[in-house]
Amino acid sequence: MQDTRKIFSLHAILNRVQQVFDELMLGKYFWVKAEVLKVNKDRRGHYYLELVEQVEDQVLAKCRATIWSRNVERCVIDGGDDLEKVVKEGAEILCYGEALFHPVFGFSLHVIHVDYAFSLGEIERKKQQTLVRLQQHKLIDLNKQIKQPLVVQKIAVVASVGTSGYEDFVQHLQQNPYNFSFELTCYDTQVQGDGAVQSIVRQLEVIAKGSYEAVVLIRGGGSKFDLDVFNAYEVAAKIAQMPFVVFTGIGHETDYTVVDYVAHTHFKTPSAVAAFILALALEFDVFLAQSAKGILMQSQRLVEQSKSTVLQLEENIGRMSKFRITENQADLEAQTTALSYIVKRLIQQATNELNLVELTLRAEANSLLKKEEHTLFDTSTRLTLWAKQRLVVEQQKINRLKEVIFARVKHKIAQTKGVLGQTEEILSLYDLDHLLKKGLAVVRHQSKVVTASTVLQKGDELEITLYNKQYKITIDHIEEIEQWKNLLTKPQQMS
Repeated sequence: MQDTRKIFSLHAILNRVQQVFDELMLGKYFWVKAEVLKVNKDRRGHYYLELVEQVEDQVLAKCRATIWSRNVERCVIDGGDDLEKVVKEGAEILCYGEALFHPVFGFSLHVIHVDYAFSLGEIERKKQQTLVRLQQHKLIDLNKQIKQPLVVQKIAVVASVGTSGYEDFVQHLQQNPYNFSFELTCYDTQVQGDGAVQSIVRQLEVIAKGSYEAVVLIRGGGSKFDLDVFNAYEVAAKIAQMPFVVFTGIGHETDYTVVDYVAHTHFKTPSAVAAFILALALEFDVFLAQSAKGILMQSQRLVEQSKSTVLQLEENIGRMSKFRITENQADLEAQTTALSYIVKRLIQQATNELNLVELTLRAEANSLLKKEEHTLFDTSTRLTLWAKQRLVVEQQKINRLKEVIFARVKHKIAQTKGVLGQTEEILSLYDLDHLLKKGLAVVRHQSKVVTASTVLQKGDELEITLYNKQYKITIDHIEEIEQWKNLLTKPQQMS
């Protein structure tokens, strides 16, 4: 059986496809939007791309694309040196070129121009999406709710060591004109390119486990493509959840990155962050100085008040002591007069009683003698003896009473004299001569006592009064010693 089928070679078919393709597409240029799946650059400067269009991980189209070195140079001229930052894996680009078909290499795009404005718009669009996502998770203002320290001295610095931004920041703090001391711990990290996001997040996780007063994230400027790493959700979310206040100093003047929105405070440059930290320290230093001055003035005022109170107390004690002495002397004289009167009255009363007893005894004796003169001679004799004994006993009672009265008067007088002696001793302690004997001295300048408010100068003459001595001294050298210190500072460096 004869085979009547018409068979074409693959080359013939693809050549025909190329012919039809060229008739329709050759010389026609158009804009294509696609995602860069892969990118390679050879040593001659050619870019080989693999572009893809996909929706929810479903690939709708895929092809190769080429940017020859001559077109790369034109793209660099149009967009600066950001071509590698725009044409990178995962980026969505808008490119201008023509479609080509080759029987061996198949379909590809020849790219002659890349739209940088479109890429910038994509950055802004993704940034806005990130901000919305942060807002939904309530992370925008989270770090701002942390109370900022009055002074920031223990600082964790997240930066790329050796860059100008890092050097400017460190120099501003370490070479400040106020000689303030800061403890800087640098966490060297990658701040652009592939892997920068993961590098920054890792360093922030380490810092969160430490103890700092603030975290500073700095970078010394760059294009929007360079700064796109700071728009990443992972970096912004980590900053928002840091346990310390976060200051950002990313070198851009006209636009904000996402981390600026979530940071506690953002600044335009690393130097501006350092200036703010110095301003906090200076403000606190001024506050301490003013407080010290206020405390000193209050102390001086209290000292003056205390001196006035002591002088007043001395005057009051002197007046009261004199009054007490006079009052006690009057009381003593009154008590002495009263005791003398009482003693005299008691003696008189005892004498009267004795006379009365004597008269009574004599009358009884006479009566008995008259009645029983003859028969009771012996009894009369005994009664006479008994009367005499009674007189002796009464006389002894009177003598003992006199002794008790005079002893009490003598004790009262001695006790009063003791109180007066103690009062005089207390008064003698406040006497100037007594104080001078104790080693104190009185310093006068121009006949006035020198106090804390007295201003002395070289050449002034001082009068120093000691006990039984007085010196006149001329000041040859004078030095006032400061009693207050300021904020924690480094030792002054001698030039």
